[in-house]
Amino acid sequence: MTSEIFGVVGSRVQLRRDRRRTLCHVRQIAMYICHVALRIPLHEIGLAFGRDRTTVGHACHVVEDRRDDPAFDDFVGAVERIVTSAFSASGIPGHE
Repeated sequence: MTSEIFGVVGSRVQLRRDRRRTLCHVRQIAMYICHVALRIPLHEIGLAFGRDRTTVGHACHVVEDRRDDPAFDDFVGAVERIVTSAFSASGIPGHE
């Protein structure tokens, strides 16, 4: 969902380095949303993304630090609302 909203999957051509950086940011936001909005433990998120739990923790810290920027905060807040709404409407219980 995050990559679709971010517009990474579109037909835009990006330089390889820029695309990698963008995909990294998208993955960090997705990990953050999984942990904060869906309450999934870090180790489970790490397994799902093929990363270590410490990498997931780092991603969460990076996103949290970037939320000082109002535009970024608005974007992440919108993604949180969409994901929360989608998962609550589907009847899938959260991880508690």
